[in-house]
Amino acid sequence: MKLIPGKPHNTTSKAEFKVFEKLADSEFADHHPIGFHSLILTKHDYKRVGEADFVIVSIYGLFVLEVKGGKISYVDGKWSTEGRNGKDQIQDPFHQANTAVHAIVKKIDDYLGAHKVRFPIGYGVVCPDTLWPCEGGEWDREMVCDSRDFRNFNHWLKALFDYWTLERPNNDQLLSQADVDAIAAYLRPDFETIQPLFDHVKQVEQSSVRLTEEQYKFVDIAEINKRVICHGGAGTGKTFLAAELSRRFIAKGLNTLFVCKSSWLRHYLTTRIQNDRLVIATISSVGNALRRSGLDAFDALIVDEGQDLLNFQDLQLLDSLIAGGFDNGQWYFFHDANNQANLLDKLDTEAFSWLKSRNNPTLLPLSVNCRNTSNILKSVQKELTCDVGMPTLADGPEVIEYQGNESELVGSLEKLITELANSELMPGSVTILSPISKRKSIIKKLPASTLELISELDDYVVRKLPFEGITFSKIQDFKGLENDVIILVDLVHPSKLSDDESKALHYVGMTRARAMLYCLWSE
Repeated sequence: MKLIPGKPHNTTSKAEFKVFEKLADSEFADHHPIGFHSLILTKHDYKRVGEADFVIVSIYGLFVLEVKGGKISYVDGKWSTEGRNGKDQIQDPFHQANTAVHAIVKKIDDYLGAHKVRFPIGYGVVCPDTLWPCEGGEWDREMVCDSRDFRNFNHWLKALFDYWTLERPNNDQLLSQADVDAIAAYLRPDFETIQPLFDHVKQVEQSSVRLTEEQYKFVDIAEINKRVICHGGAGTGKTFLAAELSRRFIAKGLNTLFVCKSSWLRHYLTTRIQNDRLVIATISSVGNALRRSGLDAFDALIVDEGQDLLNFQDLQLLDSLIAGGFDNGQWYFFHDANNQANLLDKLDTEAFSWLKSRNNPTLLPLSVNCRNTSNILKSVQKELTCDVGMPTLADGPEVIEYQGNESELVGSLEKLITELANSELMPGSVTILSPISKRKSIIKKLPASTLELISELDDYVVRKLPFEGITFSKIQDFKGLENDVIILVDLVHPSKLSDDESKALHYVGMTRARAMLYCLWSE
């Protein structure tokens, strides 16, 4: 079944996540129903604005599903649900679903006016976590999907349609597929226009967390191999895998060295993983780190953003720090040599070949992007012809691009920053990225009142996440980091680059955005 939106919308309910997945997997041989999650109801009988958990438009009519998680009970006319946080009284789910479906029909009738048609309507209650506890005169068993029915959800849903089809008045008509599509097209704008910026960010965050959990299978693969070279585009989970590996090695009692090029990435990781058996260091400080540890060598080595260290000098230094060296030691090298090479240091292809020849390391490719929205990935692929993995998160907002002379771009930037600062977004979720320093950037031309909203990131500030307020950084320094909203400035449009010019700055800058990306291209 097609669902709108394509990912669960703004919910922490595990029960709704379960129902969303079941609906997405539902199939009907005779037609293509369309479902909505969290449809806003502005014509609700007793609420100014209500919400339906799920709305399904089918040839058999229009149906609302009310979802209740946890253990459900009905005593003396009162409903309650019980979960890990205790027992809570809830509204009558049948009354909720009934009033919701009538609110939607009223909305459609108002839209159609004299041309309105009668079609079947119905509703059901889904309780995926519990057995249905009771009988009642206000509902029939066919209207309820409990944990037993949930195992064969598609069968229950078809039975619900059949139940309401038999219950419909004689003058109600079944719908055609064209009717289904037309009603869905009418309802769809209501959903899409009520999403504030914060909801876009939360939606991406929720789907990202769930997808990142799937990355654990790659950690399992890496862990059972002693030497691994792992490659993947920006956002494919390299740093996540590297961090999780370090946690597992610490738990096994291994003295582990985690190396990167960027001091900012080092500070970021240090705030998240702290243990006496783990040393996180930049390549320039690993010698001091070994001396301070009192060790002769480390049991395991993990390298992140490895494309910055693919030269013989750095590799030979690392070789001396691992027990057994690259030939016989335990090491894991994460890189994006295809897209991010030569940004901080030039990549030596001979050094890379040497590393790959060290005692047959396992090559582990990452192809699933778990950072960027589909729209951001499409923009990167279109503008830069780079492979950044398969898009799997929410579509997210469209990428917004501005082009013009300096004066026009300053005006657009001022308006954009003011809009974001006054939105419901956390100010720290917005970062402005530039290939040049702040004093040379276009942002220095902003009015003082706007400029004071922006703070510049440095070695100290980057340790404090989330950031306090809108931030500015050079793209080169922000490698390995990310934020919900990225504003890219002081770069020409990629189409203006010659074949010989590197697109690495554009690539790194654009792929730092998790949910929203704004590009202000200079002329």
